[in-house]
Amino acid sequence: MSSKSLAIEARDLTKRFALINTGGDRPLYHRLGGETKKTRTALDQISFTLEPGKALAVMGRNGSGKSTLLKILAGIVDPSEGEAILRGQIGALLEVGAGAHPDLTGWENLRLVARLLHVPTDKRDEYYDRTAAFSALGDKLNEPTRWYSAGQYARLGFSMAAMAPTDILLIDEALGAGDAAFQLKCFDFFYAAKAQGKAFVMVSHATAVLRDLCDDGLVLNDGKSLYSGPIDTAIEHYDRIAFS
Repeated sequence: MSSKSLAIEARDLTKRFALINTGGDRPLYHRLGGETKKTRTALDQISFTLEPGKALAVMGRNGSGKSTLLKILAGIVDPSEGEAILRGQIGALLEVGAGAHPDLTGWENLRLVARLLHVPTDKRDEYYDRTAAFSALGDKLNEPTRWYSAGQYARLGFSMAAMAPTDILLIDEALGAGDAAFQLKCFDFFYAAKAQGKAFVMVSHATAVLRDLCDDGLVLNDGKSLYSGPIDTAIEHYDRIAFS
């Protein structure tokens, strides 16, 4: 496949955080300037490609660099070296309930997120209707989200990201949003969206779910790429380090 046809090209992505002395016993990692003597490498020359209609699972133990990688792909954090090329509209759900403001009602959050995601004005009514239907929150959308249960909050956040008109969706530990019925609805959405050409990058420890939804896996260990390839083999590599 031509590189111009790829949804994502990650080339030698490296991220270093500066380590400064705060005067206490513990150092502080930061992204600002100033006098520094040490750095911590969170990602070290990570490369991969992803085609439209495919899903990539990113696995690794806590602190292996998974969330840092997603933040670079989402444009939240700049890499120290390398580059990430993403072709198409990007959506990101980097924490459960992301994008929902607790003082706003569900409907008000929908209107705000539609603007933040640059949903075209003539497509917003459709976006509102699809998101409301997918979340299945009903009259709860008229209430401030601070009154939502954790599951309802997760359902709203996931629905707002999933129903947005995106080509690439980045998901961090949000595959278990809501109850069992809602999770089944999420799986149906993934299969349909992949068939329509949407690409996914998913971070999760739920290997059974990743095996069902993803085509390939990227296994990180201490910021380095331990394995990149078919999902079954990726899970085998992840299991070796997860239980070692």
